[in-house]
Amino acid sequence: MNKRGSTNGLVNTGEEAVKYSQQFQLGPWRVCPKRNSINNGEQTRTLDNKSMQLLMLLIQQAGNTVSKELIFEQVWAGKVVTADILSVTMSKIRKALDDDARSPKFIKTIPNEGYVLVTHAQEIEGEIRTDKLCVHIKNRVLLGLIVLSVIIWQWVVSLESGDIEQVRIGSIAVLPFADLSPQQDSQYFAAGLSDGIISQLSQIKSLKVISRDSSFIYQNSDHVTEVGRALQVESVLHGSIQKLGEQIRVQIRIVNAKSGQLLWSKIFDGKTPQIFELQDDVSTYLKGVISPHFKKEGAEPSRVNAQAYEWYLMGQYHWRQRTPDSLHKAVNYFQHSLELEPDYADAHIGLAISYAFLHTYGNLPELDAINAAMPHISAALKIKPDSAMALATYGMLLSDQAKATGDFALYRQSQTAFEQSLEVQSSAITHLWYSTLLTRLGKQSDAVTHLEQAIVLNPLSASLKRALSFLLTSMAKHDSAQRVYQQAIRLEAKSDAQLFNAAKVSRHTISSIAQMFAWHQQTPALFDTCSSIEVCEQQVLAYLSVGAKQAAASLLDKMQPLHGHFRHTLQVLALSEQNQNKQILALIQNRVFQLPYSAQARLELAYAQFQGGKLEAAKQTLLQLYPQWQNQSDRGSFDLTADNYQAVALYAVVIKQLGSLEYAAYLFQEIDKFLQQQPVFDQTQVRFVLAQVHAQLGNTPQALVFLRQALEMGWVESFHQQWWTLAQDLLLAPLHSEAQFKALLKQHGQAREALRVRLNHGVG
Repeated sequence: MNKRGSTNGLVNTGEEAVKYSQQFQLGPWRVCPKRNSINNGEQTRTLDNKSMQLLMLLIQQAGNTVSKELIFEQVWAGKVVTADILSVTMSKIRKALDDDARSPKFIKTIPNEGYVLVTHAQEIEGEIRTDKLCVHIKNRVLLGLIVLSVIIWQWVVSLESGDIEQVRIGSIAVLPFADLSPQQDSQYFAAGLSDGIISQLSQIKSLKVISRDSSFIYQNSDHVTEVGRALQVESVLHGSIQKLGEQIRVQIRIVNAKSGQLLWSKIFDGKTPQIFELQDDVSTYLKGVISPHFKKEGAEPSRVNAQAYEWYLMGQYHWRQRTPDSLHKAVNYFQHSLELEPDYADAHIGLAISYAFLHTYGNLPELDAINAAMPHISAALKIKPDSAMALATYGMLLSDQAKATGDFALYRQSQTAFEQSLEVQSSAITHLWYSTLLTRLGKQSDAVTHLEQAIVLNPLSASLKRALSFLLTSMAKHDSAQRVYQQAIRLEAKSDAQLFNAAKVSRHTISSIAQMFAWHQQTPALFDTCSSIEVCEQQVLAYLSVGAKQAAASLLDKMQPLHGHFRHTLQVLALSEQNQNKQILALIQNRVFQLPYSAQARLELAYAQFQGGKLEAAKQTLLQLYPQWQNQSDRGSFDLTADNYQAVALYAVVIKQLGSLEYAAYLFQEIDKFLQQQPVFDQTQVRFVLAQVHAQLGNTPQALVFLRQALEMGWVESFHQQWWTLAQDLLLAPLHSEAQFKALLKQHGQAREALRVRLNHGVG
């Protein structure tokens, strides 16, 4: 296409303004700069002014690398902005275009240089008059809106001070505020204002307030009824901020989500140096509007330096990304904020969370993370003892400290902190962290309840669905965990870490390991330093599952320090190679002692006892997990489910070897009937268990058929769930002498070997 515009600026007048008002075809998207929108024939998406200016600059320079320096000069002329703002703006453009930075269809990142539009952009002829008419109409509409805004403002200011209207609602979603400022430089404040309102409204016990993670998905959405339906709320709060010089105006509207009727609106004016005060005033005022009994009590909140507040907002943005790089950025921003305002409680809280997350999502040792975080959360609680977020963070840190040190008295303090936090404010993140503590205390049912409440408050959160699936996995409810994880995938289909997370709840197959290997090759930066230890842990276990020790070792060298649970797994695998079942049993018994309430750890112990010939011990361990199995005369006590059928198979083979032949045969027949009639998510594992069942029933030909099917479907040893190989599987012992079994074992070994060679060559 012809280059349009000048590299000396994007502000055009006269004839050049008419050219700039043209429309462009970018793949399936029609770009309309004057309307700040793109359209693919089915849906229209809106960009903010700065995002559209940046997209237009890339279109004008299509095929050429546009440097970051030129972007700052053209799009943010005369304004000092950070590189993060450019990254956020580019992210908005890519999201609107359905583009992927790692596999770009439209915009490619040139590391350390800038960006290039890699798709041809075609100017659409014959659109000038239409667009000019659109602009004319738009200007008239804007003029009308301005007049209307003045009338509304005059009416608002005529109200007596303290005359707060009431809006009676039971549930609400707060959307991110639109930044209407000419310079588009108030994005962080817009997000912070929404966060402040959510925090204040969440303190109203009778009100269901949707978490930001779900409500922020609907940024720039004009379809209030769609938002209400998706988030299951009766009202939606949205608004805008507009900054001109030092003046800043906030406009807020509360709308009925079913009818679209305006329930309440108000305009707030302030100045940039008092931006923190403005947010506090707006949030507090809104709480009074929605809660008839609310009265502002206590001393006036301390005022925070505007620059410190801006650093805080940027830190808050980055810790929410939960990546090692973003968390290090968050630490820097919070530290800058505290340099200006040492007594800024929220910045102390943000810094404490960032340190804690650098262990969870990075490679900071757990106790180092806790020791770095504790002074800041203590400072925050001293300044704001009733802060819900400070109390929740304190509870999270105490829970982690108790787990790391074995000082279980800290669990009680942690629980008290969470309960106090939820008394002040019901938030999704507090329910999530509290569920972790309850899991450690052996109160899994209560933990599930709190996670489900978190999902009610944050219904579109893939991370909460993943957390629930991980919890169900620890409860040995594998089928339920896999199904919940599928819900997470639907909510976040393009997640880079999907393979990594799936490995936690699903068995590996040859195909899934190959996909994880491809992900490793496509994202080498993630694995070059193993900055996220947990990602590398799952990758190592995948490689070891097919014997690719060289590929695993290349990552292990970069993983320091190793998490305790991972060291345990590696030790068990090493002993398995030496057939040291007694040592394996001792290790797993110690693991169960450390995790006394984990059903999955206890099930692992039962397998270890069975493999080690401790049959009576294995039976008792399974009965501790499922006490209703105790009465063999009551055959109805065995409620077979998709979650427990593997445990039932293990119990059946144990009691068979202990002499209960008839009852064991009954259980095997029930498992066979169940698996061939009921839907189970992991059909590969179903075929494998059916092979075990028929082997134990003496149906050798049928057992071999099922085993062949399982192997053809990609069944492979999954060393994140087991440590024994196919050749060591004692439930298949009746087949071990069969020639067909040996042939299948050989074929299985060849398939593993082919993948092993590929992995070692590609990674090592």
